[in-house]
Amino acid sequence: MKSLRDLFKRLPVDGNVRDILRQFNMSLQIDNKAKSVRELAEGLGFSVDRRALPRGMSGRLVQDPFADNGYSIEVNKFQSVQAQRWAVLHEIGHYFFHVDRSDPLADSMYLDRGEAAFYVNQAEEREANEFAAVLLFGDGALSAARSLYRDDLQKLARHFGVSEATVRIALKQF
Repeated sequence: MKSLRDLFKRLPVDGNVRDILRQFNMSLQIDNKAKSVRELAEGLGFSVDRRALPRGMSGRLVQDPFADNGYSIEVNKFQSVQAQRWAVLHEIGHYFFHVDRSDPLADSMYLDRGEAAFYVNQAEEREANEFAAVLLFGDGALSAARSLYRDDLQKLARHFGVSEATVRIALKQF
């Protein structure tokens, strides 16, 4: 996946969801701050909570009957803000690509709420990361930021609200 068009091919045909994702990708910074992933998630019907999660777990998708879409995203409050932002986008990717939403009473297999272990499928993790990367950097968003900041990793990372390591990876992918 390299573009929103590629991403949209895998999403349910819902004009509202596509519009929200497109606006997030194309919107400009406000007051020199990175776009709010919390506002994106809430616009898609998630609630977002910062919690103490097991070591090594950045975030997880949890069924939540009070959230508009039936799910909340929990992020590890002990990780950096940049890691939390990425985790929100990553979990949104899991929701669209990997959760069977046809049965609201079925608990997804990777919503293990245990403190010691959590479900990890490498292919699904890669797809969720691709979702997050396309949403942040795809369709010219990274190129536009590079026209402003050249290859200054620190400024690019601040622009997107992610780590410099994430920007390095994106520069190779996009």
